[in-house]
Order: sequence, then structure tokens, then C-alpha cells
Amino acid sequence: MRYRMRGGDIIYELVEPPAGKNLQIGIIVFSGLPNQPRNEDFGDDLAAEGFYVLQPRYIGNWESYGQFTLGNCIKTVLDSETFFLKGNAKELWAQKGIHWRINTIFLLSSSFGSSVVLSALPKIKSKNIICLCPLTNLNKHHSDSSIKEQDLSTLGGFIQRGFENAFRGFNQKEWAQFIQGNSEVNPIRHAAKVIGKNILLIHGTEDDTVNISRTEEYYQKIKNKNKTLFKKYPGIGHGKKLRTASYDFILKWIKETKSTF
Repeated sequence: MRYRMRGGDIIYELVEPPAGKNLQIGIIVFSGLPNQPRNEDFGDDLAAEGFYVLQPRYIGNWESYGQFTLGNCIKTVLDSETFFLKGNAKELWAQKGIHWRINTIFLLSSSFGSSVVLSALPKIKSKNIICLCPLTNLNKHHSDSSIKEQDLSTLGGFIQRGFENAFRGFNQKEWAQFIQGNSEVNPIRHAAKVIGKNILLIHGTEDDTVNISRTEEYYQKIKNKNKTLFKKYPGIGHGKKLRTASYDFILKWIKETKSTF
């Protein structure tokens, strides 16, 4: 069953597991940019395995209310965790209360979503983090001509032209600060404060959007203070192919970890 709910400015979709198959594990999915309202790859499939899957829309993005800012992306992550931990909400179709029971939360993110999650990590209660092709060092991104990486200034212009009503309040000046590494969303700046987490980092060796060397650098920064695994996928690039290739391993890692908050 799929439910639509609201908490503050955030619209959520909750996909519940089949009756009799609840593993009491919740997964919150944070997508990259530009995105789609629903992540089919990680929604229905993970729910079918026995997980509750929560898919928030960033504040100011798609159906959510407010303005899309980097600070509000951080707020979305923190508020989503609080919302999920409550275990109850009113669904918006029949306007009835629904309840769910979980004792562990995993945060599952990709690309820009991983940048936001990793930047918020020192404030996040949950221990279990999965990041695919994370954007971890904005100070270095697209700065080395010998490494092929996406020009994020081009992406910012595309979001404003092609997704203006889906990213309300998108600000090019703030985006410029972000891609220069001068905003609060820049995981490498917060790495020293990330302690005691279970972190799975996943990256494809042929990723020319975010080079795998950035994840390697971040892994080296956090590995001694966290239980961290860096999984590399040869011949795989950015996006859906990486999600598909890593799905079975992610599922295995979640079931083996199950660390409670």
C-alpha cells in the first residue's frame, strides 16, 4: 500500500511492506538532481522485501511547500527522520490516521541527495547510511582538466530553465556558492564530525559525472571513526545503471547491518 502524507512543508510518500512481511526497518530515500517525484527503483522493490520506504520531496521541490534552498534540503533530511520516527501520520486521501512500526532507519541517497545527507550526518540520529555516487568535495569538483566531471554550473541553468516550477525559489547565486564549495552542503567540510556510523559508499569506476576519486578521498577521511565500506563497480557510470547493479548488494548490506538507533 502507498500513502501520501504531509509533515510541515514536506510531502511524503510511504510505501508499506506486504502484510506479514514487516522487518521493522525503515528506509528514507533522497534522490539526486534533477529528480522525479517518485523513485520507482527503490520504492516498491524495497517495500516488497519487507521494508517501510519513505520518499520525501525536498522542501520547495515538486509537491512540497516552501522554497528550494540548500538549507531547506538539509532541513528536509532532518525533518524526514523525525517524521519517520513518530510512527504515525494522517494520510491525505481518506484523511485517516495510519501507523507503522520500525526499530531501525537507513538513509539511502544518490548523487546530490548524498551530498545533503552526508552534510547533515553529524546531526542525524540514525546510524545507517547508504550513498551512491556521492558528490563529496565541491571544492575540487570539475577542477582538474585530466578528470572528466560534469560542469555543475550547466546543471544549475538546466534546472532553472527546465524545472522552474518543480524547484521553486532555485537561486543561481546560491547554486554558484554550492558548486564552489562555499555552502553548508559540502560533505568534505563535515567529515571530521562524522563519528560512529555504519556507512556504505558505492561508486562506479566509469562515472564521468562525479569522479570515483572524490568518494575515495571522502572514504579515507571517515573510515577510522566509522564502520565504513567502499564498494566499487567496474565499468559502471552514474545513475540508474549503478542503482541496478548495486541493488542486491544494498539489500544484503541492510539485512546484515540492522543497527538500531
